[in-house]
Amino acid sequence: MKDSAARHSDGAIISSDLLRQLAYNEKMAELGKISAGVVHELNAPLSVIISASQMIMREEGVPDSVLEMISRISSEAQRLSHLTKGLLNFSSHDETVVDVDLNLTVDFILNFLNYEAARRGVIVLKQLNYSLPVIRLDTNLLKQILLNIIMNALQAMENGGGKLLVETAAVGDDSICFNITDNGPGIPAEAIDRIFDRYFTTKKPGEGTGLGLFVTKNLVENMGGKIIVTSRSGGGTTFTVTLPI
Repeated sequence: MKDSAARHSDGAIISSDLLRQLAYNEKMAELGKISAGVVHELNAPLSVIISASQMIMREEGVPDSVLEMISRISSEAQRLSHLTKGLLNFSSHDETVVDVDLNLTVDFILNFLNYEAARRGVIVLKQLNYSLPVIRLDTNLLKQILLNIIMNALQAMENGGGKLLVETAAVGDDSICFNITDNGPGIPAEAIDRIFDRYFTTKKPGEGTGLGLFVTKNLVENMGGKIIVTSRSGGGTTFTVTLPI
């Protein structure tokens, strides 16, 4: 029989499940460091592609069909360059308190998670209020909040055919909010009051730490905001985050 626990260097007993989770977290931390380096290296060839494509488009006598193709290459390379620069900024440990456009941040995270949504067969919709004022906060923490909630929703729709709607809106004169709504299976009534508790998860063993929504709630409240969840079993879930202007 395998040991169900291991002894830490200070004599404390660590359960095998916690040990596996710690090992996984360490692996993901190292992978994150490596990925940051890979993303940095991608910027050089992307810059060359963008510059070369723009030079070609300025040449005379280039057929329209070729110009159209080069324009598409330039556009996609610029999109990837913008994404890689955003990822490098996102992976930084530095505090990034700036004036933040909520709609642009939503767009960044949805572009970042486009592959995750597509491989799950989830259709992503958005209804953004472009008249919202900017808010001053740590942009990377806002990205983390959006990432945690949206990934939680995508993981709830593993069987395909799902829909995810992200909305931004004003709340009176002093706050703005965003809603993230999915049509997944919903949260059981007996679990919804515990959804933000530390280590509580409704995911299968090995698929969640039970810390994502706990951390999310604390980040939101540290910004002076609030987060609420409404759900019906079998009827989807909505997370609403309100932040002060």
